[in-house]
Amino acid sequence: MACCGQNRRSYASTPQIRRDGFSVRTGVPIFEYVGATSLSVIGSGTGRKYGFAHSGARMEVDPRDQASLAHVPNLRRIVAGY
Repeated sequence: MACCGQNRRSYASTPQIRRDGFSVRTGVPIFEYVGATSLSVIGSGTGRKYGFAHSGARMEVDPRDQASLAHVPNLRRIVAGY
């Protein structure tokens, strides 16, 4: 059973999105996974591993990795007017 602190942490890890599709906190692009299972992918610009735990999971992505992640099936960049 999760306590309140764990629920706050999971909420805080979901990025807040500006109207233009970028992160409120960092100003970097946001990607959303829309597949049926989980997904792990490595960005070609930084070598960073991105883990999407479930469908609908959103994550801030380093701008250097944006081009390579844009080609991954079921992974979509959040755009203006999301």
